[in-house]
Amino acid sequence: MEWFAIALSTFLTFLAPVNFISDQVIANQIRQRVHGVEDLSVRVDNAPNYQLIQGKIQRVRLASRGLEIVPSLRIQQVQLETDPIDVDLQALRENRNLPGLRQALRQPLQGAAELVLTEADVNKALQNATVKERLQKQIDQRVPADVPRFQLLSAQVDFLPDDRLGINLELGQQLEPNAELEKLVITIETGISIQNGDRLTLVDPSAILNGRRINTNILNSIIGSFSDNLSLKRLENRGITARILRYDITADEFSFSAFGSIAPAKE
Repeated sequence: MEWFAIALSTFLTFLAPVNFISDQVIANQIRQRVHGVEDLSVRVDNAPNYQLIQGKIQRVRLASRGLEIVPSLRIQQVQLETDPIDVDLQALRENRNLPGLRQALRQPLQGAAELVLTEADVNKALQNATVKERLQKQIDQRVPADVPRFQLLSAQVDFLPDDRLGINLELGQQLEPNAELEKLVITIETGISIQNGDRLTLVDPSAILNGRRINTNILNSIIGSFSDNLSLKRLENRGITARILRYDITADEFSFSAFGSIAPAKE
């Protein structure tokens, strides 16, 4: 869910350099800084000009289709709307990252977002080298040091009816030096639910390893080790509060809405 913080922080850095000339100019600035976007509209509800210069904005609304922030990472639809913003624009220009944003904020930065992801776009993203590297790190952290390393060969998702998700993984493990990789094919199917708006839980999961069903007790033990990563509370030590409001999975799309708040850094 750190996408929420990144989206708001990045969006404000687009606003700062153009001095709020017009909605269209801001939209053009965004187009120049992303890899691609099919359709984009921006609306800034202006306060008096002197307040804009001071970094005070009544509301920002953004809607896009086919937004590709970097190659292979495409979002089918994005709608973003902020509460009133009060930020030190000069400080933000000097340090355009999350810590810099928190230092620049004079009051919490809050907003809501709705995203739609397609199955095809998610699977394309899973082939991205950066995404695969992050997944590999997650695997490495959960395998004991004395066990031969598991190498992620491929990952794919399937959006299923009834809000269920399928995950297909192919791993390779070298049991002896210079030996060929032993391949492990894992197929997981699970439902998803939201607890208290800040934690995703897996519902009625099942898994098959190389054609054999994994024992339920073993599967639940493995899933339990991932539960902390599915909690949005882990973002709070970085000043981010995030809550998932709703989600929906169909055969082709995964859509969800969320609320987020970024706190100013403490003096």
